[in-house]
Amino acid sequence: MNRLAGIVVAVLGFVVAVLSILKVVPGLTQTGVVMILFGGLIIGLSFISKPESDGTERMSTPSTLGNIFISPSEVFRNLRRHPRWLVAMLVMSILSATYSNLFVHQLTAERVTNFSIDKTSEIQWMTDDARKGIEAGRASAIAEAKSPIGRAGQAVSGFAASVFGYAILAGIFMLFALAIGGKLNFWQGFSAAIYAVFPLSIIRFVLNTTILFLKDPSDIHPVLGQQSLIQDNLSFLVIPSEHPVIFTLLGSLSLLLFYWIWMNATGLKNAGERVSGSIAWTATLTMYGVLLCVGVIMAFLFPGFIS
Repeated sequence: MNRLAGIVVAVLGFVVAVLSILKVVPGLTQTGVVMILFGGLIIGLSFISKPESDGTERMSTPSTLGNIFISPSEVFRNLRRHPRWLVAMLVMSILSATYSNLFVHQLTAERVTNFSIDKTSEIQWMTDDARKGIEAGRASAIAEAKSPIGRAGQAVSGFAASVFGYAILAGIFMLFALAIGGKLNFWQGFSAAIYAVFPLSIIRFVLNTTILFLKDPSDIHPVLGQQSLIQDNLSFLVIPSEHPVIFTLLGSLSLLLFYWIWMNATGLKNAGERVSGSIAWTATLTMYGVLLCVGVIMAFLFPGFIS
C-alpha cells in the first residue's frame, strides 16, 4: 500500500463524483464516493508494517498464481515473508466483471433489472412512497445497466469493495490468532485470505461461463445466477420459494465452499508466524458460520429474491 497512490485514488474519486453530480459523466457518483473511501483505506493501510523477509527468496508472481493450485502450502509459506495481493485481486475482479457483463448480455439488462425492481417492490414493509420512487427509477436503472460507463463504474466499485472486505477479514483473522495465543501479521492474513479465494474464483469463472452459454437463458435465475450457476450443493432438494431458509442452508453444503474452507485454513496456518492448525481451522470455520448466518437472515428477510 502506497500513501501517494491512496491520495491519487481519493482525488480521482472526488473528481469523478463531482463530474457525475454535474451530469458531465452521469451515473458514477457512487463510484466516486467508493474511490474516495478506497483511497482513504490505502492511506490508512500504508502505516501498517510488513513482516521481515528473513532472507527468504521471493517467489515470482506468475509462480505464485500457478503454484497456488498445486502447492498451496509452499505459496502461503512464501507469502509469510513476502505478502502480496494486488495481481491476484485484479485478476479476480476482472473475471468477476467479465462474467457479470456476459450474464447481463445473455439474460438482457431489462430482465435482470426488472426482476430486481419487482422483487424489491414486493417487500411487505416497504412504504407506498418508496415503491413509487423505485418505479420512477426503473427506466434509469435499465439505462445504467446497459451503459458501458456504468458497467465500468460497477467494476471499479466491486474491486474497491472486495479489498475492503478482505481487509476486514484479515483484521478479524489477526485478532482471532492473537486472542488464542498465535501471531499473524495483518499483511500475512490479508494475502492469505485473497490467495485462498483465488483458485476458487478461477474455477467458478470457467464453470459459470461455460454453463451460462450452454444453458437456456430463460432457465437462469436473474439473481441467483449472478452468484453461481454451478450445482455442487444440495439446494436442489427444496423449492426456494417455499423454503428459502432451508434452501440457503443446503446451498452452503457446497463442494467449492468446502474447498475454500480447506484453502483458507491452510493459508492461515502457513502464512502466520505462530498459527497452529487448530487456530487456523477454528478461525475459518467461525467465519464460515458467521457468513452462513448472514445468508440465512437475508433469505428470511428477503425470500422473494431467491424465489
